[in-house]
Amino acid sequence: MTSPIPVLQGDQSTELRSMGEELLLRRPHDELRIPLAAIARIRVERRVVTVELTAPAGIEPTVYRIEDVSRAAADAFADAVNAALPARTAGEDAADGSALVTTRTLGSPDEDDEDGPEPVPLFVKGAAVVVGVGLAALSAFVGVATEHVGRGVAVLLVGGVGALFAFGVVSALWTLWENWYLSRHGITVDATQAWLDGQVSYVYTDTTGKTHTHPESVEDETIRVAYSPRKPRKAILCQGWGHQVKGLFVVLFLLALASPAVYGAYALASPAFGG
Repeated sequence: MTSPIPVLQGDQSTELRSMGEELLLRRPHDELRIPLAAIARIRVERRVVTVELTAPAGIEPTVYRIEDVSRAAADAFADAVNAALPARTAGEDAADGSALVTTRTLGSPDEDDEDGPEPVPLFVKGAAVVVGVGLAALSAFVGVATEHVGRGVAVLLVGGVGALFAFGVVSALWTLWENWYLSRHGITVDATQAWLDGQVSYVYTDTTGKTHTHPESVEDETIRVAYSPRKPRKAILCQGWGHQVKGLFVVLFLLALASPAVYGAYALASPAFGG
């Protein structure tokens, strides 16, 4: 069920939302969960919302601010949350609300580690370089052998198109295999939506407690991802068989485009070899 309490979107990719018995404050590089029991009150000053925590007498209370929010949303948010705060007895010594707040550091998409994600394996990239160099050499040889520069250029262009589509086929097949393998043999966890550097990402924690981000463009607040224990920073979105079938159709489509281009390059190059 969607909460009637509005979500506050502030500057610098900050977000404040109600999560039932707690507030969730998301900032570019961390996420704070603030229980209602830790909150003294919510204050609104124009377009600035201040979450003031409880504090013992004589102690300066901890405050969190989110700026540049919608004034109408801020007023509605403050009224709803203040009304939901637990009742306190007059004269009761307030607890230190900051001790109840939990903080989680969010990884940045710019942070790199040794086992960072690779969209395709390195050997495929190496093969693409070798094919490119070989195709250039072949086109030069065909132009010289047939004494027809145009044929050599045609081999380069047609073969390049075929190689490009062939590379797409290999990449798509690798992605399909990786998705199938990780969804069945990897570690599956839930990733929650977060704002990082002005963009929506999904955040998940691996078995070592390290936080990673997964860029996705879906509207769900929580998604399920799977990753390999050897490369926890690289996760795939868990999807059903329908997605795999669509992927196979993409592979067949790219293969249908690659095949005539590769054959055309072969037909153009064959006279240089006496064919």
